[in-house]
Amino acid sequence: MKKLHIFLFILLPLIGLMSCSKDNKDENAPSITPEASGTMTDVRDGATYHWVRYNGLDWTVENSRYNTGDANCAVYYTNKAIGQDDSSNDSLTVKNYGYLYNLKGAKAAVPDGWRLPTDEDYKKLEQALGMSSAEADADGWRGSYQATLLTQSEQGSQLAFKYGGLYDANSTSYSSSLHYLWQTAYGYYWSATEITDSGVAYFRKIQYNTGQVWRHTTDVNNMFSVRFVRDAK
Repeated sequence: MKKLHIFLFILLPLIGLMSCSKDNKDENAPSITPEASGTMTDVRDGATYHWVRYNGLDWTVENSRYNTGDANCAVYYTNKAIGQDDSSNDSLTVKNYGYLYNLKGAKAAVPDGWRLPTDEDYKKLEQALGMSSAEADADGWRGSYQATLLTQSEQGSQLAFKYGGLYDANSTSYSSSLHYLWQTAYGYYWSATEITDSGVAYFRKIQYNTGQVWRHTTDVNNMFSVRFVRDAK
């Protein structure tokens, strides 16, 4: 009987966690599909991106993979096995998650004919995915299932936002590798909208297994993922 009590003590919290996890998956999120889709090629490096259209805007499906060639972009640090080739590991990270950029690098990464999304561009996308205008204008966690839709890939929205983590420029850690945080758990995305003379800009954050989307401002020196947008043609 004592063993049974111990088993239930361990099992019941796990069941509770699994129940919360299931609720957070937003399995009842509506089915929303793009108005149009296509591909574009960045002539600077030959990289091909897919795009999908929502609310009159074309959004790239992959995170930016353009290397600005300076300290304004970086590859998320991963622990590499001894003897593993660094370049192949970096290439796989960039293929899956793209580069991380500070705001200056994010603007430099934009190919001709596209732009770094503004805060208003993100609001238009969020409202196309069912968020109210009042929620879209709010700070902090907003909406209910929009992040679920943002991360859908081959089915549903096809926007395929990634949990690419970030580089925390303000970390006090002695090791630069410890400035890289939260890959596979959080996705951070720049907007082009800066608060004048304040050194901060709006961004979006999504969290694994959470349907809401975070909106707030942050230091322009932090490094986040980047998507491109353009007005529909």
